[in-house]
Amino acid sequence: MAESLTCLREDEWAGPDSNRRPPPRKGEWEERDLALIDLHDFENYLRINLRFSNRTVRETIIRVKRFMNASNFFNEESLSGYLEGYLDHAPATYNAELKALRRLGKYLKLPQIAESFKFTLVDIIPQRAPTTDEICIGFTAQTDLLGQALYLFIATTGLRKGEVLNLKQENIDWDNQAVIPRHFTKTKRSGITFFNQETRMMLSTYLKSRQDNDEKLFIVSDRQWKRVWNIASKAAKTRITCKSLRLWHSVELGEKGVGDRYIDIFQGRAPRTTLARHYTSHGLDRLRKIYDNAELQILTPITTYVNNE
Repeated sequence: MAESLTCLREDEWAGPDSNRRPPPRKGEWEERDLALIDLHDFENYLRINLRFSNRTVRETIIRVKRFMNASNFFNEESLSGYLEGYLDHAPATYNAELKALRRLGKYLKLPQIAESFKFTLVDIIPQRAPTTDEICIGFTAQTDLLGQALYLFIATTGLRKGEVLNLKQENIDWDNQAVIPRHFTKTKRSGITFFNQETRMMLSTYLKSRQDNDEKLFIVSDRQWKRVWNIASKAAKTRITCKSLRLWHSVELGEKGVGDRYIDIFQGRAPRTTLARHYTSHGLDRLRKIYDNAELQILTPITTYVNNE
């Protein structure tokens, strides 16, 4: 009787008596040499393929470089050892590092390695909004036109840092005292917001004082940005940041009777389809009326504060 012959594939295991190695389990033996990674190509992948903002690309590259300095290979062992060093950090910090590694894994076509690590749950701690008096004190402590204009503008528009720094002068509708940013990312969208008369006067004074032809609304270095909040926090004796001004803006509008759906439009949380309906002149007029009726004021309370000293 003729012997039956079995043809084995190159990667198939012939059994314990064979010299051929068993097939790898999913994820086993898969790795990439980090020295072979082209960071410029990875940067283009983040920017073009994934459509991340410049800020997200920059922060991802920084974290990936940090990982590459600590490891030689992209594999489960190296990721485990690297992330172990962040177990005692804030959950948000750990998650930021893991996000960067997941993006790198996707680029290397090894997404399953980084995806085997889970994100840490982040507790949502209710934040205290600064009072109007505290915000006024923070404003009066500013020492230059840039700080004063930037501070008032953020407080009365409720815009995020990235939105403010990306604004161009053409994004300002002076007739309606409106701001219509063109800042859409994968995780955040811009709304339609407004500023009050006191901000209009301060912003106009700041722009007239500039001696440049830059199209940006605000020209701010990282050092100047931090200085604004350090000065305000020290003077008000409470932590004041761009985020806390945005929180005050939301709380203040709500207390003055503005509905949540309109606050969402002002702060860029509404769906794009909703925003599109308000890009017409009629829509802007209605939104401005709602904003003006709230009568947001920042500088007025400080007069009472000073007189009581």
